[in-house]
Amino acid sequence: MKSKLIPAIVFTCLITAAFTLRVQAQDITSNKSIRREVAVTFDDLPATHGNLEQMKSITTRLLRSITSNKIPSVGFVNESKLHKPGQIDARITLLRMWLDAGLELGNHTFSHISIDRHPLAAYQEDVIRGETITRMLLSERGMTLRYFRHPQLRTGPTVEYKEALSTFLAKRGYTVAPVTIDNNDYIFADVYADAQARGDKVTMSRVAAAYILYMEKIFDFFEKLSVESLGYEVKQTLLLHANELNADYFDELVGMMKGRGYAFITLESALKDKAYSLPDAQDKRGVSWLHRWTVAKGLQMRPEPREPEFITKLYNANRR
Repeated sequence: MKSKLIPAIVFTCLITAAFTLRVQAQDITSNKSIRREVAVTFDDLPATHGNLEQMKSITTRLLRSITSNKIPSVGFVNESKLHKPGQIDARITLLRMWLDAGLELGNHTFSHISIDRHPLAAYQEDVIRGETITRMLLSERGMTLRYFRHPQLRTGPTVEYKEALSTFLAKRGYTVAPVTIDNNDYIFADVYADAQARGDKVTMSRVAAAYILYMEKIFDFFEKLSVESLGYEVKQTLLLHANELNADYFDELVGMMKGRGYAFITLESALKDKAYSLPDAQDKRGVSWLHRWTVAKGLQMRPEPREPEFITKLYNANRR
């Protein structure tokens, strides 16, 4: 675990939380029948926020954790973040760092476009603009740009829009990158970054501890939903974001996943699971494919675990 400056009272809370996770992990891994697999993906590259130095720091720390844990991963790029006057080459270098680490890049549209606010033609244009540099970087290494991730996991406000977009993406050679384990890591990350900017290490530590426990609940929820809707646990696909929180605590998140019996696989391997060929229900909201498969079978969507109340309050306060 990375060295972190944590006040004594918060450190005690973290130790308690870690002990709880360790007990849960021992209970889970003692069951030899559990064999779980997950593909880990990151959205909003080069990073969700920050100036060049902050983005570089996030990228460096996050890649260090990913590679040290030997996790194959795909990072989905918003190329609009590269176009900062005087910094374009430096920001492109951040994407090269992902490829140098043996990882893969995908298209997340140019501007993280809102599908509900733009006609299909504008959305398609944003997809094409979002592949220019990424495709070039992959080509330099003899790789092809093959994955697309919808911003906010929103695939279309209508069935007609969704189907037309799917056809367009397929013609451009894309495989859509679904997500089964969706979560609100961005909410925790927003609160964490705000506390970091204030130098509030107590809140940072409290948020981090709550984040790992929340993610444990999220995994448990989607594992059970998979069994209920599919009859077995699918090869999961996890969505995270390239932010300060995950840069600081991805090692701990990996420990939680290992405790639940997960092995880390490529996105390509995960998508070979038969579930990903199932019909997914049209839903204008951005939701997990496990919800979509559930609804397509005529079943009711169940509410996911939510972040603790103190996180919600801090997040809402930051946005006023």
